[in-house]
Amino acid sequence: MSIPILTDYFPAYFNGRRVLVRVDYNVPFREEEGKMVIEDDSRIRFSLDTLSYLFASGARVILLSHWGESISLAPVAQKLNELAFGLIGYKRKVKFCPKSVGKETERWAKNLEKGEILLLENSRFLKGEERNSLILAKRWAKLADFYVNDAFSCSHRRHASIVGLPRFLPHAAGLKFEEEVITLTKVWENPRRPVVLVLGGVKEDKLETARKMIKWVDKILVGGKLPNLKSQISNLKNNDKVLVGKLREDGQDINKETIRQFSEEIKKARTVIFAGPIGNTKANIFTGTKELFEVAVANKAFVLAGGGDTQSALTKLGLIGNMDYIASGGGAMLAFLANGTLPGIEALRK
Repeated sequence: MSIPILTDYFPAYFNGRRVLVRVDYNVPFREEEGKMVIEDDSRIRFSLDTLSYLFASGARVILLSHWGESISLAPVAQKLNELAFGLIGYKRKVKFCPKSVGKETERWAKNLEKGEILLLENSRFLKGEERNSLILAKRWAKLADFYVNDAFSCSHRRHASIVGLPRFLPHAAGLKFEEEVITLTKVWENPRRPVVLVLGGVKEDKLETARKMIKWVDKILVGGKLPNLKSQISNLKNNDKVLVGKLREDGQDINKETIRQFSEEIKKARTVIFAGPIGNTKANIFTGTKELFEVAVANKAFVLAGGGDTQSALTKLGLIGNMDYIASGGGAMLAFLANGTLPGIEALRK
């Protein structure tokens, strides 16, 4: 797939330029004594190669992200500062602006020096973000000379920071974004068959995406909270490619018989795609999730996993190093495998 990428440009091109990078720092967290504690910093780490390339090039780097709908990114700025200092040798302090638009934000961006990194406040504090307001996109575009999308995991959304901004600035895909497009394109175009898709988690929109994937996959296994969504799942249930799991009495995990049935299907697979944990891993319930992952790995299938909660579960289980590839976002991964592209990709191509 042909999209403009960061390395199409010599590093000298970015020297002194303000580069606005859309990242995905929507990381799992818990509240502890009134503070937000980040449980898994993988999504922040995913952005470090792009940041390293830009700050080493002398760019003035401005970062834009969301974190839930109403959580301040201030704790993320602290974590980014720790990771950047330790992993890519960034010797300055990551700056944090408490707003993402307005005169104060413009001053922060204007005063940024070469090689400095500035993180703006949560993009979803502004209603225009999710409505894809072009007015908002223009206001963000005023902050920079160039736009980079390194948030593949958000690129199935038609939001202002994803599809609006490329209309107003020269643009390219970041290094992680490029890697994900290349990897998932290979899986989509020429998968090792049979392909088994394991759906978990709680997000209902996965079911609609799964319907679009019926012809492409060989089997869909449905767990997590999704078997409880009887009205949404009725159309899928009638397809012989779909196996809907049964939950334990407490509804927190699939039952033993479903684990056995799912395991038998996974043993037949050459490609296994996990989108969401099978049980309530936030409550430390890992039985179904752990057993299915272990069966897939033991079977020597190509194992692809996606999503923040999936990644967090794999980290807790110590299985993250056993995956063949981990996509940064489960919803974006499924949308790409269903359609072969995403709104964020098309925005860069235009």
